Amino acid sequence: MRAPWTFVVLTLMGCGGTTLIVDSDTAWAGSVDAYGSISGRGNTTYDLGDAARSCWTVGKTTDAGTLRVYAKTSEWFGIGDVITGESTTSAPRGTVTGCAR
Repeated sequence: MRAPWTFVVLTLMGCGGTTLIVDSDTAWAGSVDAYGSISGRGNTTYDLGDAARSCWTVGKTTDAGTLRVYAKTSEWFGIGDVITGESTTSAPRGTVTGCAR
């Protein structure tokens, strides 16, 4: 009877993933390690999967607005989330950088 419980515990510990979240009210463009080029306008998310360490550089393509980028890693089937690499700018054509851990 021990084997099934061990499998369940190991499966739970291994679940999770990292999502890159772009929170913005303006246009932006940049790149993410192991993902490539990204661009858009407004809010969006990118699934980074189980990337152990993924870094990004994203910049506003306008003078106005605010850009906030961060990574959210879900742990234990979404019961807990860890936020990393959070950075915000409202500078004209400002750039943010960060890394997921």
